Amino acid sequence: SVPSQTFASEWGCQVLLCLSGDWQGTPSCHPPIDRLIDAMGLPGFSWPTCPQANSSGAGYDPYEACPQGWMPYAPASDPPGQGQASMCRIAAGNLGQPANFGARHGQADGSPTGTIQLGDRTVPVQLTHVSSGAHNDRTTTYYDIQRPRRTKPYYIDYDDANPAAAAHLVQP
Repeated sequence: SVPSQTFASEWGCQVLLCLSGDWQGTPSCHPPIDRLIDAMGLPGFSWPTCPQANSSGAGYDPYEACPQGWMPYAPASDPPGQGQASMCRIAAGNLGQPANFGARHGQADGSPTGTIQLGDRTVPVQLTHVSSGAHNDRTTTYYDIQRPRRTKPYYIDYDDANPAAAAHLVQP
């Protein structure tokens, strides 16, 4: 059993190394990645790991982090149990810049929509009022934006000199 564990560990480390770089442009990476892609279609597939790098199996995170100061937010329209928040939200008092609501009328639920400048991008924004308190006597106003999607949502966490290391994978 030791040779197969060693081989599996070696393969897992090859996969990690190849997926951490440009595996498509590295001919020596084609055999381990081709094997990985073939294995992914088999019943009972288990992601190969690299114990030397303390690597995890593959994970999936479809969204980028929210912009600084914004918090991930899962509206009621998000699928239940997914654990993913598709929106970013910030309290209106913390925005620090004006939103442009122009002549837009809003969403079907009556919430006003407009745009906001985030870095070099202009993004759609929705104004939301949330009531709270024992008698809904407090209202907080938020700005909500779509959370940016990752181009490579699959990843492997592993240890290296960078404590937040992760290899984001190209979808096969």
